[in-house]
Amino acid sequence: MMEELLDLFTAQGEPTGVTIRRGEEAPAGMYWAVCDVWLTTPDGRLMIQRRADSKPNHPGLWCESAGGAVQSGESPEAAALRETREEIGFTPDFRRGGKVFEYVGHKALHHVFVFCQPVCPEQLTLQDEEVSDARLAAPEEILQLAREGSFVPMGYLRQLMDMLPVLIHAYGKEE
Repeated sequence: MMEELLDLFTAQGEPTGVTIRRGEEAPAGMYWAVCDVWLTTPDGRLMIQRRADSKPNHPGLWCESAGGAVQSGESPEAAALRETREEIGFTPDFRRGGKVFEYVGHKALHHVFVFCQPVCPEQLTLQDEEVSDARLAAPEEILQLAREGSFVPMGYLRQLMDMLPVLIHAYGKEE
């Protein structure tokens, strides 16, 4: 496996010119970029995945449809496509969604993407080392999993669920 390099950014998303190896600590006030991809069906359910038990962070917890670090020199959009294809074998359609906001987390600047297109768990190809399961869930189910501690902590989760009807209306229209 190739060494992963991560560019660092300010909280405002400005490049710092600093690159670190994955696993290294970012200096204070600097963040690596990650993409969080949410796939929603036109009826308002979201595809969620369960992280593999072997993952070092949040093993066995449910989380967004796909996501991960943006590699050095890679755009968040390219990372969203790559991570979604790698983890669940699905290709998001940028005519049906895109980046909806950025969120500054503890160590990472999250680029949050939402795509509204038909997706079926049985048609996905899960990457064993990353994902142990995938299913569709209603926003209320996801918030319940979060309250129970069964979902990866995300500081923006409630706001995203509140925005979902507007995003589905905007992105769920047929061409």
